[in-house]
Amino acid sequence: MRYRIILILMLFLGQQVYAQIEDEVIEDELIENNTVLKNDRQKNKIKNSKRPKAVDNIFMGMNFSFSFSTLFFMDISPYGGYLFGKYIGAGIGGTYIYFADLTRPGVNDNIYGGRLFVNLRPFPEMRGLKGVYAHVEGEYLNHTYAFSGANAIREFVPAVNVGIGYNTAFDKGFAFTTELLINALWFSRQNNPGLRNVYNVPWQYRIGIYYAF
Repeated sequence: MRYRIILILMLFLGQQVYAQIEDEVIEDELIENNTVLKNDRQKNKIKNSKRPKAVDNIFMGMNFSFSFSTLFFMDISPYGGYLFGKYIGAGIGGTYIYFADLTRPGVNDNIYGGRLFVNLRPFPEMRGLKGVYAHVEGEYLNHTYAFSGANAIREFVPAVNVGIGYNTAFDKGFAFTTELLINALWFSRQNNPGLRNVYNVPWQYRIGIYYAF
């Protein structure tokens, strides 16, 4: 009788120990699986955070120039665009120019219009040269070219400006820009009496500020 009681106790305790071991194994497997899932989620979050968002490729800026002598000239030209990878950026902009001849009262003009442009960056990863870019734009400006009594006669004038630019960063996302452009249509229009140019010279020098998201 005593041996039967001892055998029953041993079987009961063995089942309890086995059940406890089995619970611990299951619990360890759950912890391990949860840890793996958690790590996978964290890795996916890191991967997703490294993927560029669409807004990260947007940029905006403004070119401006100002001169004051016998001729008063002020140019304010905002723009915005999108970066297609490291090498190409394209965008749209507007132009407003106020011009006045200070030697002749009443001789002034408000010039306005828009432009489409493409920037090509040949050296996006080279130190010292990554800020260099080629600039090509089509510009369409409205200006006054004559007066009929008290009424101004206005017209739109096209231009194709090509040249080089450079931007230099001074804060996170911000940069100063400079551009030297030549109007490829200026010479042919200047030699044609029936056509007019908005600018007196074929070249433009622009400075501005730029921000990339």
